[in-house]
Amino acid sequence: MTQDTLPADFYEHLSPKKNAMFKVLLDGKGEWIRGVDIRQRMRDDHGLSVPDPPGAIAIHLSHYTQWYSEEFRRDLIPGRWEDNSRVHAEFRLGEKYEDELRDWFDK
Repeated sequence: MTQDTLPADFYEHLSPKKNAMFKVLLDGKGEWIRGVDIRQRMRDDHGLSVPDPPGAIAIHLSHYTQWYSEEFRRDLIPGRWEDNSRVHAEFRLGEKYEDELRDWFDK
């Protein structure tokens, strides 16, 4: 359920990689997805060149923090560590903007 709307310029910032990342997260239907799996699906499903290092997803997320705020970024795509080893992070699409993103991506 949408509680807010995305910033007016949000869609102007969608690069092919951000576009693919959102599609992968939308396909996850609210489930946590490991960053390594997101990157692999961006390569396999969308034909993109995405680096293997874990920071590849963090870079895209940091853009939303820079452009808007940390709170917005966490509402948009929450993240957590898979376990206490802090080796793999997991992400999912936040509920706050999910409906609006599903409409935009026709998912």
